[in-house]
Amino acid sequence: MQNQYQSYQESISSSFSRLNLRETWGGRPHFRHGSPGKVVCGPLLRYIRIDYVQRIWHGSILVVSDDRHAPPLEIQFNAKTKSLHGTKLDTYREKYHFWRYELQIPILEREQKVVYSTPHKNWAEPRFDFYIPSIFESMRFMFYSCNGFSDIPQGVKDKFGEKSAPLWQDILDRHKVIPFHVFLGGGDQLYQDRLIKDDFMKPWTAEKNPAKRLAMKLSQEMKDGFEAFYFNNYCINFGFQDNPIVAKAFASVPSVNMWDDHDIIDGYGSYPADMQRADCFQVLFANATRFYYLFQHHTTLQLVENHGFIRGSLDSCNHIVTTLGPELGLVSLDCRGERTKYEICSEKSYNAVFDYIRSDMMLSTVKHLMVLTGVPLIYPRLTLFENLMDGAASFNLATIAGKTGALGDMIKGSLNVWNGDPELLDDMNDHWTAGNHIVERKAFIERLQAYARERSIRVSFLGGDVHCCGAGKLYSKDMKKKEEGDPFFMVQIISSAIVNVPPPQALLTILNQNSSYITFNGNVEERMYNIFKNSPNGNTRQNKKLMGMRNYCAGYYDEDTGKLNFWIQAEKQVGKKGTMGYLIDVPKLVFGQPGYHLSRLNKRDYLASIYAPEHHRFQRRGNSRFPFVGRMPDASNYI
Repeated sequence: MQNQYQSYQESISSSFSRLNLRETWGGRPHFRHGSPGKVVCGPLLRYIRIDYVQRIWHGSILVVSDDRHAPPLEIQFNAKTKSLHGTKLDTYREKYHFWRYELQIPILEREQKVVYSTPHKNWAEPRFDFYIPSIFESMRFMFYSCNGFSDIPQGVKDKFGEKSAPLWQDILDRHKVIPFHVFLGGGDQLYQDRLIKDDFMKPWTAEKNPAKRLAMKLSQEMKDGFEAFYFNNYCINFGFQDNPIVAKAFASVPSVNMWDDHDIIDGYGSYPADMQRADCFQVLFANATRFYYLFQHHTTLQLVENHGFIRGSLDSCNHIVTTLGPELGLVSLDCRGERTKYEICSEKSYNAVFDYIRSDMMLSTVKHLMVLTGVPLIYPRLTLFENLMDGAASFNLATIAGKTGALGDMIKGSLNVWNGDPELLDDMNDHWTAGNHIVERKAFIERLQAYARERSIRVSFLGGDVHCCGAGKLYSKDMKKKEEGDPFFMVQIISSAIVNVPPPQALLTILNQNSSYITFNGNVEERMYNIFKNSPNGNTRQNKKLMGMRNYCAGYYDEDTGKLNFWIQAEKQVGKKGTMGYLIDVPKLVFGQPGYHLSRLNKRDYLASIYAPEHHRFQRRGNSRFPFVGRMPDASNYI
């Protein structure tokens, strides 16, 4: 198995050298401006970090256009206007260029509105704006996942409001009243599922012999087809022409994104190693990776470590560690870039992430750490489904359906178009609680438990993927009524999907029935919350743990209580704007000596003590990833 994994890693690394690039990826500033060109995507906003020493908010703007030179941009903040010069990241087919604009905005002691525009006046709107918090304020955030439809009939998409994007309308309405500071994309920011039905894929789909499929070498036409598909699909999903409401949201609130399988292809990373080594999958993954980093992160594989990432064991795997204000830390774990059927993240990745959150890079005022993993860490066990699906490849699915009733109805005749396995099998393998990953999951959580104890920082999980909403928790059995003092109390927020349709009710019913408490280790248990006593329309619910309604999660830190509040906003009526909120509030952690000092820390005095506006050590050391470099004063000095 180790040899298989090593071979897979080598094949992934070599796949990027075969990308059909028309122009070398670069990073040169362009200053000359011509006549206005055509914008096919953007502007898109991204948040990277806050430098608390110099009090600078760092982010970027991306514009994709056919301008031969960087289009001019102007930004207004704090009664000042500044011109921005773009850098060319990449070029598609010698026509469309990816222009990145670096944002470095001084943070004030009040929230501020930032307005940006182009003198070319060729955007969908004359100007856009976004908000950044005060230096003392933690960000109001919105977490979402599954921002697209699977390959389902158009009539279903119409019923769920494909063109009107009702939940995104709801978000923009809330943003007008109380602005969000950041969007957290939890995976599947778009769906690449229809790729398999594109004309260029016919040689692959027409070949019925599995061995010949795996051995197939792609023609140049197929390679060009992959490149065109991924570029065009991003423009369709993120652009104003085809998706104006979502595009407006992405131009109005900076994002921190992390990919999941549908950003690549359904189930990617959970297929057998020989399939993922096939030429088709190598070219597919290389193109998915190229455009993922360009459109979602405004960077390239060569530049990621300059733009806020921590590299894993492969160039394609890059994690995010940042802060969302003084009290909130964020770890966004890349669970796709180096994934195999038997390992989600490598030991090198875990060590790199924990090294950084344990170092002086993490601000001393952080009280809550959110860990975003794509697929939820805490979720009802799928053992029954996994066992049935594993056997389904060698048995008649109709026979299984006859034996299992509702479950059989869901899997009857449903085979994956890529490898012929049951459609749900890759979803089963994707889960942290799948047999292939359960040991890795336990080790990861135990390291987070140790971190929570050492630092007195409350750890919470964010996950999507599963097309329903809910919440779970880990907790100490003898601390049920003392959550604030329990370092093992960790809440899982599940928010999915913001666009895609819910799973069959029969599946949710079975999961609900299979969701009793589970012993995690020693004194620690895990279970799901009973939070959905009523549906958004007011009806009483039987399934109180999981709800199959489209949703997103709005969150904020409560200065008065120290709690991190999560509001799961669920759709009231299918395809119509309007949501109902369900609150999960997570208490701060006060544990041991670190908890004593953190609870007595005077945030304003501490931030004032580290403020050094003329300090330039970031530029000298070339570190643009983290809020600090070097040792910060001990928090106990500021109580």
